[in-house]
Parts: sequence; C-alpha cells; structure tokens
Amino acid sequence: MKEQVLKWANILGETGLFRLLCPGTLPVFMLHRVTDGNDGVPGRMTASQLRRYLRYLSNKRYQVLSMDELWQSLEEAREIPSRSVLFTIDDGFYDHHDVAANVFDEFGFQLNFFVITGLLDQQLWPWDDQVSYAIRKARVMRSNLELPSGSVFSVNLEEASAETVIRELRDALKTGPQAEVYQWLREELFRKLEVDYPSSAPAEYRPMSWSDARSLRQRGHGVYPHTSSHRILSSLDPAEKRKEIWDSLERVGKELSYSPRVFAYPTGRPSDYDHHDIEELRQAGFNMAFNTVPAYVRRGQDHYQLPRFSLPENTADFLQIVNRLEALKGKLRS
Repeated sequence: MKEQVLKWANILGETGLFRLLCPGTLPVFMLHRVTDGNDGVPGRMTASQLRRYLRYLSNKRYQVLSMDELWQSLEEAREIPSRSVLFTIDDGFYDHHDVAANVFDEFGFQLNFFVITGLLDQQLWPWDDQVSYAIRKARVMRSNLELPSGSVFSVNLEEASAETVIRELRDALKTGPQAEVYQWLREELFRKLEVDYPSSAPAEYRPMSWSDARSLRQRGHGVYPHTSSHRILSSLDPAEKRKEIWDSLERVGKELSYSPRVFAYPTGRPSDYDHHDIEELRQAGFNMAFNTVPAYVRRGQDHYQLPRFSLPENTADFLQIVNRLEALKGKLRS
C-alpha cells in the first residue's frame, strides 16, 4: 500500500506541484562509491542506476548546478532554480574518476569531488574502510578490542553478521578520540583479528591520482578538500583540527593550481564538527561547507552547515527528493 501511495505521489510530483509548493529548496546528493558491476568496488550504487537517474534529470530538463551557481544563489540573493539539483562524491577513490565521472560526462553534468588529500598522496586509506576490510578478513571470530577511548568493544562474528559488527564498531570509534586511530587500527584491530596489515591500500580501496583530479577539473567538475586523513574534527585537539583543514587546503591548491572555497566534514554529523572548526574554515578562506544532515539547502542557512541527502538506491526515494515531495512532507510535519 505504501509503495502504491508513493508511486502515485511521485507521478503527481512530476507535474511540478510540489516544487511550486516548496520553492527555494535544493537537494544536494552525496555519493561514496560507484561500481560498474565487475570491479569489486564495495557499495551498491551501480553505474547503470546512476545513469538512469541522470537520464531522468536530463529528460525532465533539470539543471545540475555547479558550486559557483549555488554560491550565487546563497550569497547574491539569486533564486534557487525550481528544477535543479547538485551532486557531490566523497573521499577520492579510483572509481570516482574511472566510473562516476564518466557517467556524469555522458550527460554534460557536473560532479563535485571532496577528496581526502592523504588518500590521493597514498599515505593512508580511510579508517572506516580499514574497519570494513579487517572485519571481513578476520581469522579470529571472537575478540575483545580496547578502543582508543579505553572502553572495550566485543567482536563476535559467530553470532552477528560482518555488516552489523562493522556498523557498530564504526559507530563506537566515531564517539571517541581519533588522534591515534590509524595506529590503533594496525596495532589493535588488525593484530587481534589476525589480519595482515596491507603495505598499501587494497585494490578495492585504491585512490584516484592527482593527475586524475586535474583531469576532472579540466572536464568541468569540482574538486575540493575533505581533510587530510578523514578523522572526525570534533575528536581532535585544536592543533590537529587546524592541520587537517589547512594541510588539505594547501595540497588541493598546490596540485590543482587554484584556491578551493568549499569543504566537506568527515562523516558530517552535527556532532562531528564544532564552532571552532567553522571559524577555522572562515580563516582559511572557505565560503561553504557541507555536512551529512539529510535535508534541502535553502537560502538563509548557515553557509558552513549545508545539508546533503545520500543518493538513494531506490528510484522512488530518489524521485520524491528530486520532485520535492520530501520537502512538502517536512513542511506539513512542521
């Protein structure tokens, strides 16, 4: 019944009614990994599904905004176009360049890349992906881990699925100090689960190159910092916070020969950054920053706390966001 109601609501949404009732709302979508189906990329967003979404937007004459166009709407009092969306993708893995960007190029749409500069420099691969890798490769099914916070996390892969353990361990690590999280992964998680620590990122987690990033810019896409190491800013001391922001700004600027003005917070929950981080971004010259709160961008919002929707895997969910049914539901609830 619910699916049928959503189906008919989306049909009604294609008339433009919901956009008319909810003007000035912009969905900003966030991707992470995109697979062509044969590359071993973790995640369930496929190139074919992404292509279907973009074809829909193209057929319905939607405008895919650039960051500059969004800034003009937010800062220069220009209306957010009614039939518009914006896309971002986080981290900087090879499939972002090899798969996702190519799909966007087919339609002449811009995709905005938030890159972990330490990943592109091949100095690290993200701590949350290391958790996934270690759990899936574990030779030990039960173990008690001493977290960086000092608390104990019990791994029990005999009774819980790998997906459940990964999610719960990631959540536990998000709530504690992360200054030494990469050392902890090697010395505690990998050691106790008896997983060999890779000397470089495994194939499925390898990064794009800086040459790839330059190619993306030349093709009209946006490339911006996502910190140096993807550690959660609110878990770090002031000196480490500053280093994450300024070092990533410097690396993107040096490699791409421009001054980026947009930033995305690692993991992006409101608890993952604070007013000190926002002030540091201001001082560094950024004029916009994105979190991961699932909501529409509107004029009058804090430019350093702009929300994003995760790009849904389900087409009906995608349509209700694009056609502003989700905005209308929020309006009715409030």
